[in-house]
Amino acid sequence: MSTIRGRAVRRAIGALASAAIGVTLIAGCAGGSGAGAGGDGGGGTDEAQPLKIALSNYFNGNIWRKQMEQSFLDTAKENPEYVDGNYKIVNATDGSAPTQAQQIQSLVLEGYDVILIDAASPTGLNGAIQSACDAGVTVVVFDSLATADCAYKVAFDYVQYGIDEAEFMAEHLGGKGNILMVRGIAGNTVDDDIYKGVTETLEKYPEMNLVGEVYGQWTESVAQQEVAKIIPSLPQIDGVLTNGNDGGGTLDAFLQANYNPLPLIIQGNSGQGLQGWQKVLETNPDYETMSVSTQPSISSAALWLSVLVRNGMDDAADVPDKTIYVPLLEIPEDNLDAWASYLGYTDIAMNPISLEDTQAYVKSALDGNPILVDTPAPPSK
Repeated sequence: MSTIRGRAVRRAIGALASAAIGVTLIAGCAGGSGAGAGGDGGGGTDEAQPLKIALSNYFNGNIWRKQMEQSFLDTAKENPEYVDGNYKIVNATDGSAPTQAQQIQSLVLEGYDVILIDAASPTGLNGAIQSACDAGVTVVVFDSLATADCAYKVAFDYVQYGIDEAEFMAEHLGGKGNILMVRGIAGNTVDDDIYKGVTETLEKYPEMNLVGEVYGQWTESVAQQEVAKIIPSLPQIDGVLTNGNDGGGTLDAFLQANYNPLPLIIQGNSGQGLQGWQKVLETNPDYETMSVSTQPSISSAALWLSVLVRNGMDDAADVPDKTIYVPLLEIPEDNLDAWASYLGYTDIAMNPISLEDTQAYVKSALDGNPILVDTPAPPSK
């Protein structure tokens, strides 16, 4: 398992991208007649036909999810040679696995070659996914994963997420202090994995005490409300661990409570949080924290993985456990000003993910050395 490699990773990806320019797609698979998720992903000699791709999303109630959907739409629109014009997104309006499973079944009947899934449940969709695979559909689950054996997976290492932020806090608090944890959504595997990384790390530091937990639902406004409610009931808080896209609301809750001294609050890569961090530094230049979260552009990586698998490219069908990793995006103070000025107040930091980037993630997975965390500067506008 790799750790942070920063700009060196970007240089490596650039080199791989240059090497990949001459790759030619093979094995046209439109209409669901080509290799399915359980097959070898290739065969034939004809030029590939654009794939009919749908994205199934169980929840789009926060900025991260909206950016994730837009990343998919932009990638599909900008690459008609790879993606048929009938691409679309369907949302499970009630956020439930049964509703999402029914929608997946409908997409199979509509003749989609590829279904990308941000899953409502690790197991509740497995029957629908297996049926899709059996029908010759290439299924790629991403972000919030399902465990169906036939599905390819595009993942973040959420346990590593929890480890990294907890280790950072332990280092900067000298291994002791009272900690508040702002979690995501109760029962969600993403939240469970981040929490696992946090609690396993805190076990190494017996003088770091987790004294409170709230659920911020990966949403700044919810996090602010929930943190504001719990602050009066807690002992003095020295640090706050977060769960992504909730650090800005958490910071605002402490600032509005005139909390002194201000705890070390891990940020979640939102414009709100990064700009709030900047303002804190204006009055307290010794304040230290960092920011980390997932990249909404993972949906584009899922799309590109389906293209690679479906067309027998780069041995993508042979990645271990059918899984590739997209790196978490970590923002240290050195990159704060660049990202804070790049993002709008409600935006979430991400870099676009290209075919070449995804080929690099595939290669790193095949090499047994996936890229788990990166510290890039923002993209050029």
